[in-house]
Amino acid sequence: MTANTLNWINRYLLVLAALLVPAAALAQTMPHQSPNQSVGTVNCASSTCHGSIAERTSTPVLQNEYTTWLRQDPHTQAYAVLKNAQSQRIAKNLGLAQPAHEAKICLDCHSHNVPDSKQGPRFDKSDGVNCEACHGPAEKWIKTHVEPKASHAKNIENGLYPTSDPYAAAKLCTSCHVGDSSRPITHQIMGAGHPRISIEVETFMALEPPHYRIDDDWVQRKGAYDAGKIWAMGQFASSANLLELIANPKRNRQGIMPELMMFDCHACHSPMSKQDWTKDLARTPGQARINNSSLIMVQAIVRSTVPQHGADIASLMNQLHIASTSPAANMADIERAANVLHAQLNTVRKVVATVPFTEAVLENILKDLVNMAASNQYADFAGAEQAYMSISSVANGLARKGNSKIAQTVNSKMNRLLKLLSNDEAYDRAAFQMELLALKAAVGG
Repeated sequence: MTANTLNWINRYLLVLAALLVPAAALAQTMPHQSPNQSVGTVNCASSTCHGSIAERTSTPVLQNEYTTWLRQDPHTQAYAVLKNAQSQRIAKNLGLAQPAHEAKICLDCHSHNVPDSKQGPRFDKSDGVNCEACHGPAEKWIKTHVEPKASHAKNIENGLYPTSDPYAAAKLCTSCHVGDSSRPITHQIMGAGHPRISIEVETFMALEPPHYRIDDDWVQRKGAYDAGKIWAMGQFASSANLLELIANPKRNRQGIMPELMMFDCHACHSPMSKQDWTKDLARTPGQARINNSSLIMVQAIVRSTVPQHGADIASLMNQLHIASTSPAANMADIERAANVLHAQLNTVRKVVATVPFTEAVLENILKDLVNMAASNQYADFAGAEQAYMSISSVANGLARKGNSKIAQTVNSKMNRLLKLLSNDEAYDRAAFQMELLALKAAVGG
């Protein structure tokens, strides 16, 4: 047995010890897994609670949160789309025994799908992704959150989901938008006709119709709001979901094939005539590469916030790519590589969460994201798409911290990048990276 093999075994045993820690000890239970009862969105709809037509200024909250959700939030339509022709076709292609709007595999992400025993008398699944889907079943906190001495900490203790915590919010958002172990999204679902999925948490949250106001009261109750940290934790969450998929033998296979959701879509879904292979896409031609779009963002985060971990993370990511593309590797090798990287990222993520995302840190991250174009890091569409959203998020984070000059420089060029991403099947990596190199010159990367 070689020293390298022994090293792998020792690290793997440490990983297993870390991953066997009870989930409750690691994070707040997510809303769809809560033991509490969901009372129904209608309980939030009173004009004296969260159903006001206009914003209130005399109270700590706007009180029109339900109205904003009902009128403007796309999540209200998540259930309704299950009845359209596309959803019906997907359900038929999957051979589901029920129509899409009744099938668990669809409802898990298109509604607040909790067991019948956890549904209150006013609960309505057709509300779609409702208030409790994000803020947690309200059985224990709906009354106490309006008491005179109510506190955010007490509300969370009673089951309110901590959406103001960047990583908790990211885990919740990504659990549907890229899938996790509790709500897996498979290549079978995509093959049946589901639209391609992706997420960058801070961008998606910024596009949400705002139903809160970041003011002194909000900060006092929930802590500082930091868009840069939300972006970073979103990248860690997406990476964690990917690595959990790769490492789990119950999820990483589909018959004799590996579960193709772990790979970059365009490694296969590319015109046969597009002879554009590069060693940055895979180690040899004809191989699919792990979808590392969030992993390369994590590397940029680590280099700027906890650089002492940079070399180790880069080495472990390289081991994952070797395990997934080497002719001599097998599924056990890639599972071990994913487990070790997952454990290390989980450790590093907790350290990153304590690092202030200052103007200097964000500027370094921004320049790193732009600089990666020079080393062909955005060779595939998924990486380029993630880079576009990330650069925009970090630039806007800089603007919030007072550096409007660099943010304006970046934002003035984002439309040119967006045009190059308008058609995923026609992505031109050379053109995208050339545009980023021009941005690099503009921001002094």
